[in-house]
Amino acid sequence: MNGNLFRATSFASFSLMLLTSISSQLAAEPADLLLRGGRVVDGTGAPWYQADILIDDGKIIEIGHIQPEAAKRVIEAEGLVVAPGFIDMMGQSATPLLENPNSGINLLTQGITTINCGEGASEAPLGEESLETRGWTTMAEYFQLLDMKGLPVNVVQTVGHTQIRRLVLGEVDRRPNEEELAQMKAYVDEAMDAGAIGLSTALIYPPATYAPTKEIAALAAVAGKHGGRYYTHMRNEGDMLLEAIDEAIAIGDEGNVPVHIFHLKAAGRQNWGKMQLAIARIQAARAAGKEVTADIYPYINNGLGIAALIHPRHFAMGRETLYQKLKTDQALREEIKQEMLTTDGWENWFRHVGHDWTKVIVGTPGKGAYSEFAGSSIAAIAQQQGEDPWDTFFNLVDSGAFVMPQSMTDANLIVKMQQDFISFCTDVGPVHDRGGASHPRGFGAFPRMLSRYVRDLGVISLEQAVAKASAAAANHVMAYDRGRISEGLAADIIVFDFENLTENATFAQPHELSTGMKFVIVNGEVVLDDGKFTGARPGRVLRGPGYQKAKAPYAIVTGKGFEETKAIDAAVQSAMQEFAIPGAAIAITHQGRLVYARGFGYADIGARQPVEPDSLFRLASISKPITAVAIMQLIEQGKLSLDDKVFEILEYEPILEGEAKFDLRLNEITIRHLLQHRGGWDRDKSFDAMFRSVDFANLAQMPPPADCDAIIRVMLGKPLDFSPGERYAYSNLGYCILGRVIEKLTGEPYEQYVLDHVLRPIGAEGMRLGATHLSGRAEGEVRYYDPGFGRSVFAETLGQKVPNAYGAWYLESMDAHGAWISSAIDLAKFGAAFDEPENCPILSAASIELMHTPAPNEKNATARHYVAGWSVSTDNNGLKSIGHNGSLPGTNTLLARRSDGTNIVILLNARTSGKNNQLIGIVNNRVKAAIDSIQAWPDTNLFESAP
Repeated sequence: MNGNLFRATSFASFSLMLLTSISSQLAAEPADLLLRGGRVVDGTGAPWYQADILIDDGKIIEIGHIQPEAAKRVIEAEGLVVAPGFIDMMGQSATPLLENPNSGINLLTQGITTINCGEGASEAPLGEESLETRGWTTMAEYFQLLDMKGLPVNVVQTVGHTQIRRLVLGEVDRRPNEEELAQMKAYVDEAMDAGAIGLSTALIYPPATYAPTKEIAALAAVAGKHGGRYYTHMRNEGDMLLEAIDEAIAIGDEGNVPVHIFHLKAAGRQNWGKMQLAIARIQAARAAGKEVTADIYPYINNGLGIAALIHPRHFAMGRETLYQKLKTDQALREEIKQEMLTTDGWENWFRHVGHDWTKVIVGTPGKGAYSEFAGSSIAAIAQQQGEDPWDTFFNLVDSGAFVMPQSMTDANLIVKMQQDFISFCTDVGPVHDRGGASHPRGFGAFPRMLSRYVRDLGVISLEQAVAKASAAAANHVMAYDRGRISEGLAADIIVFDFENLTENATFAQPHELSTGMKFVIVNGEVVLDDGKFTGARPGRVLRGPGYQKAKAPYAIVTGKGFEETKAIDAAVQSAMQEFAIPGAAIAITHQGRLVYARGFGYADIGARQPVEPDSLFRLASISKPITAVAIMQLIEQGKLSLDDKVFEILEYEPILEGEAKFDLRLNEITIRHLLQHRGGWDRDKSFDAMFRSVDFANLAQMPPPADCDAIIRVMLGKPLDFSPGERYAYSNLGYCILGRVIEKLTGEPYEQYVLDHVLRPIGAEGMRLGATHLSGRAEGEVRYYDPGFGRSVFAETLGQKVPNAYGAWYLESMDAHGAWISSAIDLAKFGAAFDEPENCPILSAASIELMHTPAPNEKNATARHYVAGWSVSTDNNGLKSIGHNGSLPGTNTLLARRSDGTNIVILLNARTSGKNNQLIGIVNNRVKAAIDSIQAWPDTNLFESAP
């Protein structure tokens, strides 16, 4: 049977069963949410009407008169407006949401449920060096991390021309050669394939300003090949506004793509009269069948980095070089000043404000002496400081200030708002800290549009405004399944008090939240509840038309499949799709035979490298039973006993801090205590010693991170949390110490002893200890994906932000409790080695029984207990289930032996998603349910063909 056909049929069958099951439940179970009695403005532009809206499983399932008992929760919306969620057509970047989902509160309080990210710059592609600091380089990897994090709003993303040009050419003022242009096209191609919605430019800023029209059109054509669009901050918004619109339309023509213009404006009094002509240009293009659209924000002050007031030609020397020269080169300062005072033909923002420093408001003063002047004009700051405004200007350039020139007119804003091709934006997006946005539009754009221009001035109707902010915008970003209130569409819905909706942000206080937005629902979940953020993260990346579901991680399967086990395939794929799991490897043995071994998803998303059944994964704490077996071997050899006192075997000089005294109870810790996590350390009460690499290195007077010996010495200087043997408390430190016991008694490095005496005798030849950094990735090892960031614990990069899975902790010090890497097949060999205790090649039957049997004095004999490296559960019939799981950022693993003799291995290269913090439990439950449905296992033994 064709493998791809088998995979598609298997997953489709499972999905059909799942949908059928859900449909049958709808009649019996109440829906998730009911909005009752609201004034529905449905996004189409039609007059409002009063109705109830029933929501279930992320969709609008019914509109009409609906009884309250039809839903689990009812929101009374009488007197409030119920509308589709708004779409921010220029939301800059979703990365603040990746770092802190709370940064979406400025969006939610405006009613924004989707943001369009990327304005020339974009979060991908990145150079290879970014893997060590960001954790991704490609758009596919970036999207994977966003989906794993879970978002308070949805995200669509463009790929940035500026980003690509910098990667290929740098900051130089020249055209790409054929090879360079091909490389630039390849970056666009990857991003579109991953689900970007188009190419974006910011042609006012270097180095994008150096790009000729042909270059941009060539890249836009690549986006168009995937069904994408061209989104542009045009080359000029003032003196050459009309020419810039012509260029944007020409790029659309040449690239065969629709065109969207970001924040359409006519900047500068001398250009205000051009707005009607600009609108006419766009209307003419649309009348000719060209899809040209634009967005606006409802302010007459724009916002930009203050350096944009300098002619772009000066940046060809490199931004940092220019900044350094400006500090001392008075002639250069004078040249730039005269350029700003006397020339046109470029985006001269100082000319646009009438050469008036009172009309250039400083939003974020940046680093330097002006930090207290946010919201003041450059003229006011200069007066306060007693300096020439030009000196203030150049000092602010050096500090990286953000400014808001008053360059537009309210009359033009009203005219733009009345056009049918217009939608709205913040031009800010999510704000991860109070310094992240300094224009009030970031917190108030949509409420200001509704309150000032719709409610107070009556510029357009409420129905028109909502249609522009939702349905029209959804069409502009090709999110056709939302933007309107209609049965069957995605439930992105907002509920607000129209009469009291208020924009509170000002230039002086730009971070004040808007009020009046009561409820925001994203994909059917309440994210803003009576004005308060719930912490829910139901948002996701809405991928563009170039995205191919056949390349999604859940659709990729390797290894030999069998008709008898297709339910397992479907179970794993369903979990991967629902929880955005990048990769998994599953191995199952039955009665000593390997009956299932498959890889799912990607070992490396950027390289599109699939997980294979023999791909290597970090095992995390499944390393503990491996260490426990080595200890039991030493007991069998007579070199050790369970009741030997550990620190009579090991000799360490404690590191005592200040007046601290040695805790004599440490002398009572035995091997048995360490094997059973009863040594006296409780990480929930104090801390986990294995994740204090920097603090402990400092105490040990060594460069961080601390090694095993330093960690043990520091911990010997601290009091125990309880007396040894008193109770169970999971301890990584205890197994770290057991590793040192193995080294002391064998005279061999821990890894070498385990390889020679535990793993190779059972044929697990591929297992080894892993490495912290991506540069230490073993051949055949997967990459680990975690959406979080930490701080480097390594001396060379100490304190720098790094991906959680690489560099925020020290894997090498975790050798005996968490550092082993293995394939699912090799780990299955380890699990199956205990199937027939009498014939086990690495332990005696007596030792195996001892490792699997709770102590006689254990309370509740049918409970779960930790016994010598294994978690053991005994049911009411006396049948035991034995196993261990493992968890590190980017890693979640399981080795389980069922009471029927089946061994299950599940290895994931991710630990969390926005919906669940321990993915292994989800996958395990679905795999177990699938196993229970199997009538007969395949008549095969994949061990015989495994590498």
